[in-house]
Amino acid sequence: MHILKCLAIYLIVVQATIVSDQTCSRHRQLAKHRFYALRHCQRSNRTIIGLINVKNVGECAEYARKKRGMAFNFGPKDRNETNLFDALKAQQSAKSNRSSVPPKGTDTITTDPEEFFNCQVLECPEYRNLSTIVNDTRFDYYSLYTREPQNATCLPSVGMFVMDDRKLNYSLAFNECRSMGGSLAHVASEARTNQITKMLIKEMSKRNITTSNKTMDGAYVGLNETIRGAFFTSGNEPLECFLYRAWAPGNPSKTRQPGCVAITPNSSWIVQNCNKPLRFICELHTTGPPRYKPSLK
Repeated sequence: MHILKCLAIYLIVVQATIVSDQTCSRHRQLAKHRFYALRHCQRSNRTIIGLINVKNVGECAEYARKKRGMAFNFGPKDRNETNLFDALKAQQSAKSNRSSVPPKGTDTITTDPEEFFNCQVLECPEYRNLSTIVNDTRFDYYSLYTREPQNATCLPSVGMFVMDDRKLNYSLAFNECRSMGGSLAHVASEARTNQITKMLIKEMSKRNITTSNKTMDGAYVGLNETIRGAFFTSGNEPLECFLYRAWAPGNPSKTRQPGCVAITPNSSWIVQNCNKPLRFICELHTTGPPRYKPSLK
């Protein structure tokens, strides 16, 4: 009888593990985000994180996904190898007996990568005032994002984020992020938690918020629980699907009510009462089909 009882418990545990693995596997199947052509005969001078020669724009997009880039410059094979804008400037300069220097790229890989590679992957997209777009007839500019807000911040290889300075409860913060075309920020990895923390510190410093207040409050991110101990992301992913944890000492408390998570300037997570008004951090979805539909548990 004892053996049968142990066997039954074992089978229940195995079944629960299988269901959990299937759930996590399903959530890990990320959508293949689409890059959109935003500028014809122009390229971005933002920092380049990958260079390669490709046959078509599809290959460039795949390479950009592999490098976790958020935008790229692509030069079709049938384009003239000379930047006609530079050629025109040279002609005008010659007529006026003035020398003209073509604009240089700002990447850290090589001085003029556009002369050798027709696929240039960028760590961040153009946003705000498109200040680093330059005329170049050899290239077209593609981006995952086409309508990001003016106050968005790019975290390289992670995504586009907005810290909202209004203090709202978790439910209202969730809805505000959704209205921006995003969700409360995903923090279930070391890279995300660390980069979002740096952004939080920088944004709070701009607002002259004291360290003591920063440490106490933090900002809401995409983790909440409906029953104690069952945390879910804004994408309805169980936290148990992720290995990383950044709980502050004493969190989550064993005596708490189900709560909502805020990130602090110490790169840690704290559980707050979901009705408590706090600042919040939104993660913007790409302009194409989102990776998931935001869901509030």
